[in-house]
Amino acid sequence: MNSLKDIDKDLKIKRCSYLKSIQIIDTDKGSFVVKKKKHDNRDLFRYLDSKNFHNFLNLYNDNRYYEIYPYIDNVNVTDSEKALDIIYLISMLHNKTTFYKPLEIDKIKQIYEDINDKLTYITNYYDNIRFMIEDESYMSPSGYLLLRNISLIYQSIDMSRYFINQWYNTIKNKKNIRIATIHNYLELDHLIRDDDVYLISWDKSCKASPIYDLFSLYQNVYDKVDFSPLFDLYNSKYPLQEEEHYLLFALLLVPQKLDLSNREIINTKEVYNLTTYLQDVINFVSKHYSKTTNS
Repeated sequence: MNSLKDIDKDLKIKRCSYLKSIQIIDTDKGSFVVKKKKHDNRDLFRYLDSKNFHNFLNLYNDNRYYEIYPYIDNVNVTDSEKALDIIYLISMLHNKTTFYKPLEIDKIKQIYEDINDKLTYITNYYDNIRFMIEDESYMSPSGYLLLRNISLIYQSIDMSRYFINQWYNTIKNKKNIRIATIHNYLELDHLIRDDDVYLISWDKSCKASPIYDLFSLYQNVYDKVDFSPLFDLYNSKYPLQEEEHYLLFALLLVPQKLDLSNREIINTKEVYNLTTYLQDVINFVSKHYSKTTNS
């Protein structure tokens, strides 16, 4: 029964269309978004309802293959307005779903070791790239740009290592850690608005530290909006604990590998994007760490 016409026997489909990658059906009962099922979100939505968080689209119906949601004719707003709405929603989501669980030191050690291992790996990765560039007779534009900014990469690595050590030394003595339901897939396109605002695409949602929502949102919007006032607003609604600041900063500061190819223009853009991100995140972390230590 894996057929679009079988998604709901009560709906008479008049037309099927696409908006970007979204499939929309016009029926005798209105317009709906149809998605192939990746994850069963019914229990999650019932849980959010029970916590008085309602800013998600309720399923009209679903079966083994498809999920059907009411189609919302999204109101166009600026990226800054979208990001602001998302911050409001996730601060409310985290507030309404927070609970504490006993700290498991083995899991804490694993996170600590995983991040340190990643930092060691990424240090060796950029060391090797630097050595290769320095051995070249003629530097490529991307190689020259990388060498000019290599100190930025090492600074980011050192700062990340500092914060992950601060996190571990702070949290290892705690009895409990704070957990919330997180969306875990935050980007601007995952918010829609009509008379209300809704987060969509909940397939990666889980129970974890709330900082992971801030981590994913920052990475997806840092080049589109100023994240600092958003972070301040979030903290005014749902203040991060000291160790949560440290873990967020450590994760944000880990440099990513370059996705290099045989096309120099792509490589130069990759290096530019990396260094732009690192400069932005170093400035962001430096500013908000000083606020944390002075509070």
